[in-house]
Amino acid sequence: MIPALGYTVLALSLLLALWTGIQAGRRRPTSEAQMIGAIVVEVVLLAQIVIALVRLVGGAPQAEPVTFVAYSLGVLLALPLGFYLAREERTRWGSLCLCFTAVVVAVMVLRLLQLWQAPVG
Repeated sequence: MIPALGYTVLALSLLLALWTGIQAGRRRPTSEAQMIGAIVVEVVLLAQIVIALVRLVGGAPQAEPVTFVAYSLGVLLALPLGFYLAREERTRWGSLCLCFTAVVVAVMVLRLLQLWQAPVG
């Protein structure tokens, strides 16, 4: 895992959450720009997870490898689910769904960073 890229994903997902949260507060559905933003966050996240898993398979020491792999696979599911719900629910609730899933991604990425940097012992 590349910490700088992980913190970039964290920042991007929080920005997306703020953006869609404001949109929900204004009682508006998600915009096309927000959907593209969600796709960008997912692509950067996917790149980070692939890099991390390749490094893990390559022998990078990990304190909790099973937990790390589970979080890595789980974090990839949140934004597509939020994206789908935002597409189906073309009201402010769709914006709120995408906001919530962006926050979930941020929290899970933070946990992945903690797991990656945990001392092996």
